[in-house]
Amino acid sequence: MLEAKTNDQYRAFQSEIDFCQKEIRKSEDRILELMGESEALDKNVKAAEESLKEEKTQVDAEKREARERTSADQKSAQELVKERGAIVASVSGATYQRYERIRKAKMRRGLAVAEAVDGRCTACNIAMRLQFYQDLKKGDQILACESCQRILYYNPPVAAEDLAADPASAVRQ
Repeated sequence: MLEAKTNDQYRAFQSEIDFCQKEIRKSEDRILELMGESEALDKNVKAAEESLKEEKTQVDAEKREARERTSADQKSAQELVKERGAIVASVSGATYQRYERIRKAKMRRGLAVAEAVDGRCTACNIAMRLQFYQDLKKGDQILACESCQRILYYNPPVAAEDLAADPASAVRQ
């Protein structure tokens, strides 16, 4: 303003200063408004952070639990593999090969053995010939379903009197 040589230049400088001061006030007012809005947002952020911490602890606990279950399942699987090995050793080679061939067939989805109930195969639900069913009940040979080719077994029904006497023996295997 000291370098202004005319009144017009002086007024122009004054006008420019006023304009800048108005813009500064507008900017400061907007900053204050944003600060007021940010207080509510800060509270939300803090609440979200606390919620996140709680969820992290919950997720960590679930991960820990899942790892424990996995290790227990792996131990159980190892025990079952050992038990299966002992069973395989006690079964004849031809029977085991037959079982594996049936189990690996795509149609059977890994199920090579089915129970015979009331003269029907529980896997394919096809009725058996009466003589075939009687031979299966004898249990002196390994028989396969004539329809689905799964190995069949017969589990005799348990009488109600036997259930009352010894509930542990009534559990089907």
